[in-house]
Amino acid sequence: MTGLKSVTVAAVGDVSTGFDPPDSAFSYVMKPLRSADIKFAQVERVYSERGSFQQQSGALHSRQHPRMAAAFKTVPFDVVSIASNHSGDWGPEAIEDTQKTFRLLDIGTIGAGVNISDARKPLVISRKKLRIVFLGYVSTTLPQYWATEGRAGSVPMRAHTFYEPYEFQPGAPPRVITIPHEGDLEELVQDVRAAKKIADVVLVSLHWGVHFVVRPCDYQPMVGHAAIDAGADAVIGHHAHQPQAIERYKSGVIFYSLGNFCFYRTAAHKRNSPRCAPNREYTFQEVYSLEPEPGVVYDYQRHYNEGGIAFLEFDKDGLAAAEYLPTFMRESGHAEVVGPDSPQFQKSLAYLNWAGKFVKGGMTNILAVGDRYQIYRREG
Repeated sequence: MTGLKSVTVAAVGDVSTGFDPPDSAFSYVMKPLRSADIKFAQVERVYSERGSFQQQSGALHSRQHPRMAAAFKTVPFDVVSIASNHSGDWGPEAIEDTQKTFRLLDIGTIGAGVNISDARKPLVISRKKLRIVFLGYVSTTLPQYWATEGRAGSVPMRAHTFYEPYEFQPGAPPRVITIPHEGDLEELVQDVRAAKKIADVVLVSLHWGVHFVVRPCDYQPMVGHAAIDAGADAVIGHHAHQPQAIERYKSGVIFYSLGNFCFYRTAAHKRNSPRCAPNREYTFQEVYSLEPEPGVVYDYQRHYNEGGIAFLEFDKDGLAAAEYLPTFMRESGHAEVVGPDSPQFQKSLAYLNWAGKFVKGGMTNILAVGDRYQIYRREG
């Protein structure tokens, strides 16, 4: 895919390390990742021996020893987003240590920092005379997790939530309406515009949406479109723990969720259903699983093991091509490529096309070309 005058970015979704030894984490996906000029991943953990556990998160597992971050160096990834709903689980100190850990590994970070100015800084990578800028944001965050001028944290792209009844009957299911936080969206737009002045390509990472559902929230297309209107060439989404729609918007592309890529799970996680933050009153299974009639169950983790690698090729004229290589997590949590001979290859393709129906403008005609799905290729 990579041309002499183009740069290819390989982007993956949620990654949780914990594999021992750390360098085994990406054993089965090294070849496709290393074929790209720049590699990006979303980090779902903090790496520190400091900090105090924030009880409202309920995610004791989210802090790991800094040595576990070495897994990202084995590929190596060039840039990671450290902005997630887990960024603040162990307080500001753990965020500071996480950023420092990756910098010691010579891996750039986006989306969080020692203060809001630091967290908003664009990461610039130059390859083949092209300058590529990465920016990172998080929508799924608690108030004490986002950065301020005096506190380490992540860059917020918040949204407001409203509930509107579809029908007159008391107790009827509501329509959930979300709109972007006006101030956060304006900051994001300004960031993108500023980045476009110094770069050939701008990529925006967004940790957003709702766990375990196929339909993006109302605010997500609004934010994604605003980013591309401001000059972004692609939006890389994650957090839902399953793939979601892909949208070709104007000259850019939006991946609403790349799904889980490589996700080590503790024995407790395999045994128990996590609880919803911040009150921890209900389990994910109670909230997200459905049993519409006896014996018919839609489990919230139905698509938990599915993900993919987005390959984005850029040249001086912008996005030249976009492809998607489907992946599937083994029982161990390791990602492996799904080949055309596997039944999962067609299942994942059908799912992505179906998911496109839940976004106005979402792609529903993605085709398999060789061992990948073709999202876009510039004519000529």
